[in-house]
Amino acid sequence: MTYMPTYYEILGLPQALHDEPNLPAQTLRVAYRRALLQNHPDKSSSNHALNSKATIYSIDQISEAFNTLSNPKSRTKYDQELKLQSATKQHGGVTGEQVFRTGIETVDLDDLEIDEAQSIWYRSCRCGDERGFLIKEADLEEAAEDGEISVGCKGCSLWLKVLFGVMEDG
Repeated sequence: MTYMPTYYEILGLPQALHDEPNLPAQTLRVAYRRALLQNHPDKSSSNHALNSKATIYSIDQISEAFNTLSNPKSRTKYDQELKLQSATKQHGGVTGEQVFRTGIETVDLDDLEIDEAQSIWYRSCRCGDERGFLIKEADLEEAAEDGEISVGCKGCSLWLKVLFGVMEDG
């Protein structure tokens, strides 16, 4: 099994910024430029010769990391995947190309309770949280093209995949 660095590691972002909900664009740009310079063969060959343990990332890897983390929707999806992979590793799941996801239940949007006043759908979780799985109308609008959305429980590590269809007003 090959270790795959996270996009945060590729850009050299400190652990404290990984969970920062509003990662400043300027911080990302600085990290992106620094990663490009550190991994440029003409600029950093002396550094890599001195430190043979240094990992060299390609421009494609650095660009992909920057593009994913700088787009809020892509970053949210990426962070969810990282959480799933982390939970999988902790629970002895398969890692690498095949991702074994434990604790995911697939349901239809109609199976959830609705709070029309707040435009939210919710479902209780087996951890005891009455509104553990919470979906806002804006979340559904963002995922309308996919017809599904994955949400994590606020109180534990379980996930819910919610399938839905969009009806056009005619």
